[in-house]
Amino acid sequence: MTQSTTASVSGNNIPKTNKGIALKFNPSADIPFNERIELTEKPIPELETGQVLIKMLASPINPSDLVYLMGKYGLPPQDGAYAGFEGAGIVVAANAGMYGRWLIGKRVAISAEPGRDGAWAQYAITRANLCLPVRKELTDAQAATLIVNPCTSVCLVDRAKQLGAKAIVLNAAASQVGKGVIRYAKMHNIKTIATVRSQKNVEALEKLGADAVLLTSDDDYLKKLKDTCHQLKARVLLDAVADIDTPTVMSCMPKHSTAIVYGRLTETQHPIGGQFSVADVIFRNHKVEGFWLATYFGSAKPWQVLSLSRKVQQLFAEGIFDTDIFGEYDFHNFTEGLEHYAINKSDGKVILHPNAVSL
Repeated sequence: MTQSTTASVSGNNIPKTNKGIALKFNPSADIPFNERIELTEKPIPELETGQVLIKMLASPINPSDLVYLMGKYGLPPQDGAYAGFEGAGIVVAANAGMYGRWLIGKRVAISAEPGRDGAWAQYAITRANLCLPVRKELTDAQAATLIVNPCTSVCLVDRAKQLGAKAIVLNAAASQVGKGVIRYAKMHNIKTIATVRSQKNVEALEKLGADAVLLTSDDDYLKKLKDTCHQLKARVLLDAVADIDTPTVMSCMPKHSTAIVYGRLTETQHPIGGQFSVADVIFRNHKVEGFWLATYFGSAKPWQVLSLSRKVQQLFAEGIFDTDIFGEYDFHNFTEGLEHYAINKSDGKVILHPNAVSL
């Protein structure tokens, strides 16, 4: 059990060193996750122009973190760098103009700056435009999980709307992104066809509002998927699995369908990790595109990012969005949570409190 500390520090109270969970990179696929990380301490560097320093309150484990620890993410692994792609904390120092000064003392959700130290640490440094002030109604755990999953859910459904989707297929649908997609799509009268690998998730997603939930292990899974896709005219696949699942699902969808690939959950060692049907692309006008939230943030205008943040936080405040939390940990027992999450992602998020006081 842990207790989160929310006291802000500023000025001369900022320590000179920072403790965090760093990547201990090993290309082997056979070693457990607890051997891929180590608790280290290193100096806090001077802030570069545009950066802010955040005292971290909470940071989750996401599937993308696991992929990064294994060296398969779109960013090359940096041995010794603190891991963790998102979190929440209090801004305690800034070198980012008027906006940075305005952020000091505020609780923010943050996205780690690509290629730099991440959020699994007592302090994190990131760019001011990757910090989103959060509403007081949100808990630290909710704030810490505000960006990667909920923002991705909203962006994916909004993209499906741009493509004219009346219905969408989503695999790995019991994930936090999948659940967010189901909730948000329902608000916009877009039907959802959810595919899952575990029977225990079928009833939960039906209760959540999915229009169809299909178990991939059923003997007639592909027939059910094809019939449902054509009945509901589902022409967009939100693909978190990739590899063979992309062409398999797309083969069941109507002509002029689009796969939006945003993850790679398939346990494959192939360096490419993706497949598509040449025949479907040529003769059925199927398309494949990608989505990475970091690219969206990098190309979006500040008002677009703030608008997205307000939309997502409003959904949390109204109870439409929620984050399932499995457990909350500190540095001393974090590896237990990491190993559990690696094989039980649908149980809910594992949250690290880097500045917590062990009880």
